[in-house]
Amino acid sequence: MCFLKEKAENPRTGGRRKRRLAAFLFACVLGLTGCGVSDFYEQITESDADGVIDRIAEPEDAAEKAPETGQDPDGEVSQEYARIEENRVEEGSSHLSKSDLEKRREEIGLSEADLVGLQEAQFGNYYFEQLNSEERILYVECYQILALQGEEILLSTTDVELLPRVYQCVINDHPEFFYLNGYTYTQYTRKEEVQYITFSGRYLYDAREVERRQALIDAAVEEKRSGLVGSDDYETVKLVYEDLILSTDYSMDSPDNQNICSVFLDRRSVCNGYAKAAQYLLNDLGIPCIIVNGNANGSSHAWNIVEIDGAYYHMDVTWGDPSYYSEETEEKEGAPDIDYSYLCVTTEEISKNHSMDTAFVLPECVSMEANYFVREGLYLYGYEEERMREIFDAAKAQGRNTAIIKASGWEAYREIYRNLIEEQKIFDYFGVYQESGEYKIAYSGNEELYTISFWE
Repeated sequence: MCFLKEKAENPRTGGRRKRRLAAFLFACVLGLTGCGVSDFYEQITESDADGVIDRIAEPEDAAEKAPETGQDPDGEVSQEYARIEENRVEEGSSHLSKSDLEKRREEIGLSEADLVGLQEAQFGNYYFEQLNSEERILYVECYQILALQGEEILLSTTDVELLPRVYQCVINDHPEFFYLNGYTYTQYTRKEEVQYITFSGRYLYDAREVERRQALIDAAVEEKRSGLVGSDDYETVKLVYEDLILSTDYSMDSPDNQNICSVFLDRRSVCNGYAKAAQYLLNDLGIPCIIVNGNANGSSHAWNIVEIDGAYYHMDVTWGDPSYYSEETEEKEGAPDIDYSYLCVTTEEISKNHSMDTAFVLPECVSMEANYFVREGLYLYGYEEERMREIFDAAKAQGRNTAIIKASGWEAYREIYRNLIEEQKIFDYFGVYQESGEYKIAYSGNEELYTISFWE
């Protein structure tokens, strides 16, 4: 964050105003874990079952793998809750016969006839459709077990190598599974050869608590719903983006920060909670929205891709929330409550500081039509004095003391920056009078996405 100060003209002498630049740079790169951190206040200067049974845990390529505070199923706070959907190593034994397991499988709705209908119900879910026929069967088996909080349910495959990928698809498609902390599977072996395997979810809560929490989530979503329906899909996406940012603080202190409870009930979350809540709301409102797993600035991260009028756009709600970047009140005072730099951006733009998990094919996002700055008339091809005045006058007319603009590219960004900051023409449009006889305005810039925010 930087401040520009301009000495005011002396009304008695009519003397010329003398300008000087007083730059106070705050490097707010926090050592947070769980999400990649990008400095909101960019530093812009003049020149960041026979035999033994083994329960085996497999690591996942998912977001939020760095240590965070969370809650174990027994209610104790643990630093080990760090990894999203964590799969812990356990050991145990079972005396159930295969025929007993087959009976339990049918009782939970996994007969051959059931599998056909279960697969049909999953069509339209993005990650389900990424899978081959064998993986899709395993997907619906895992889905049914997790949905009913099943334990030790027989699977149709003995290939445990399929489980991490398929499980990741299930939880990516179903943000409503807020009660999961990974899975376990049991291998039934004979002479070191796997005969069959069973699958269980790692459930954070029992069925009664899940029902109670779901009722609270339903009530919270219903309360929000009417205020989130825009005049078109873009407006609805923007309203959801704004609502989640304004109603949620970035915090690793929430015991449910990996799931939607943290957003809808606790109002504190991390990137995976933000992304799942966005998916939950938008899908409920009829707008396709998927989870994207990957990295940002070298740390595990999660965000979304949304579909608007047949085109796809990246949306990172976490990076749109200034509470994610700084916990210092003095650094946030007066700053915009929302950063729109990551609302409906292209793959090319998001790739400047995000990298996507290559395990799955993702939609290519190339359109700028629903980009926030394009839709709001804040997208500029260079420094245009008349257009600048219109933008800042509109902000003041709406009672806002903040304004944000986006340049079409590096050259346009430099031209705008040179005129508004280096030549201090921003004071022709914006600024607040200080008792010291100076005008002051704060600003921050994102050189990767060519945006500049100003606030009085």
